[in-house]
Amino acid sequence: MPEFLFVGLALFTALAASYTDLCRDRIIPDTLTLPAIAVGVSLHLAFGLWEGNPYRALSGMLGASLAFLLSYLLWYLGGWAGGDVKLLTAFGALLPTHSPPSSVPPYADLPLFPLTILFNTVILTLPFLGIYSLLCLLRGKNPFYERVRITELREGMIPAEYLYEREGKIRREEALLSLGPPPSGRRFTDPRRASGLTRAQIRVLRRLVREGRVEDHLKVKKGVPFAPFLAVGLLSALCYGDLYWALVLRLTSLL
Repeated sequence: MPEFLFVGLALFTALAASYTDLCRDRIIPDTLTLPAIAVGVSLHLAFGLWEGNPYRALSGMLGASLAFLLSYLLWYLGGWAGGDVKLLTAFGALLPTHSPPSSVPPYADLPLFPLTILFNTVILTLPFLGIYSLLCLLRGKNPFYERVRITELREGMIPAEYLYEREGKIRREEALLSLGPPPSGRRFTDPRRASGLTRAQIRVLRRLVREGRVEDHLKVKKGVPFAPFLAVGLLSALCYGDLYWALVLRLTSLL
């Protein structure tokens, strides 16, 4: 019974997040993910204490911690937004362990099921991103960035370049995967900020355009709704198992 409860809660969270990410301005609300994290950690703690199993009691917290660390790294590299981080953390809190019907990895008894979800998500997402990138390139467009007029910027857009002032001059610097330290000086944009541009930042940028100090364009990241991909990764992990481990076994058998 507890296993079906946790699976049901995880699937509900995945479906709700996919809907909001696709249909509600690509936002995964905290009112969905934070309660899911709290419920997952609390229920595993309650069941573990009831069974007298300390490992079970701490499993929700361990799964959530692993999921958070993995997704935080992707957020730091600029690939994910904050909602994606909290969604995978919710999956880790609800399903720290799971024994799938097929392709069971050797670490199935450990609270590493979020790793399986992430592996499956990446493996299933790569073909889609490859086709999408190819189509964009054939049309002469960048698949991940676009140039937007500063006067048309909207709150929440994530810049793909630093716009900063140093020694009295406004400078631009591309942020490739948000690696490396940010440039020194007064920064008007910060690509590392997952929530994107604020209204105050947009007002300052528009003022700089009116003053003629900045050209009226800014490179921004194209928003990709990752919640549906995470939902597919979760569903495939539940129904099949670890795709990465299946590939490893397949490659090993060919050698």
